[in-house]
Amino acid sequence: MRSDTVNIGFFGPEPAAPIHEAVALLRERDDFLILCHQKPDGDTVGSAFALREALRQMGKRAQVACSDAFTPRYDFITKGEREPHRDFVPKTYITVDIADPSLLGDKLEHLRANIDLAIDHHPSFTKFAACNVGYPSTAAAGEIVYHILRELGVELTLDIAQALYTALSTDTGCFRYSNTTPSALRMAADLAELGLELHELNYRLFMLKSRARMMLEARVVNDAHFYKDGKIAVAVVTQELRRELHAEEDDMDDIGTLMRCIEGVEVGVLMKETPQGAYKVSFRSAQHINVSEVAQEFGGGGHRRASGCLIAGPEQQAEKALVEAIERAYAAL
Repeated sequence: MRSDTVNIGFFGPEPAAPIHEAVALLRERDDFLILCHQKPDGDTVGSAFALREALRQMGKRAQVACSDAFTPRYDFITKGEREPHRDFVPKTYITVDIADPSLLGDKLEHLRANIDLAIDHHPSFTKFAACNVGYPSTAAAGEIVYHILRELGVELTLDIAQALYTALSTDTGCFRYSNTTPSALRMAADLAELGLELHELNYRLFMLKSRARMMLEARVVNDAHFYKDGKIAVAVVTQELRRELHAEEDDMDDIGTLMRCIEGVEVGVLMKETPQGAYKVSFRSAQHINVSEVAQEFGGGGHRRASGCLIAGPEQQAEKALVEAIERAYAAL
């Protein structure tokens, strides 16, 4: 007998109805195209490929797509795929780890009105699909996918377990961030019991860095600007710096967290220049400031401790606007 609640996220048992609805849709439909957000990270990639493998195990046709190519960092999950095979016509569209259809990116944004199922864990989730599964208290979208797969009754193979662990561990910073919950740790333990080599996965995901990444980290910290007696730190990664250091997209992964690691810094900001001259901004907060609210001032969003937005240049003007918004958040405490 299925339960009316699911033990998920911060707050213990939550209503399981959204998961039941998702399971019913997945059993009924076929020809799935699972969509990741632009600039794919471990959560969207791990969630999408875990779900795809589960659907294929059920005898269904499924592919994964993203506006941006999957990088080599996640080759152990994607098996080297960079874009979906064109061997079927999708009939059912699913998004994973996408709070708003604007995050689909240029190549997939035309599908925004076609989404049948959306699975997300952000407080800013706009519930844009016909069926929406949103649990903002969860550590990652992968945690929601895990509970969906358990109700589907599919076998959690080693490939699925690796993908789900990647989703969960990358969004919790290897279980160091404030979104790490008892249910997330229980999920990690369940996956470990399936035979995962956790030390190898953690080394690959969190310790192994390219020489370019190490040089980039040094430059980011060295050139950072500090405000409000060191409580706010802002760093900028320009296109010129990336070219100088030969930094690839994988080298940029989660670098926004670096500023928050500096002693005394409450809010870390990383501005990454886009080829178009705008800046993709990552906010990270240690304790007091809700950076999701700050990001919303610039059309972005995310979590209380980790959020992002896009802001137009020039660089100095953009940095000034960001710092002033954070200072206003301090004043409101």
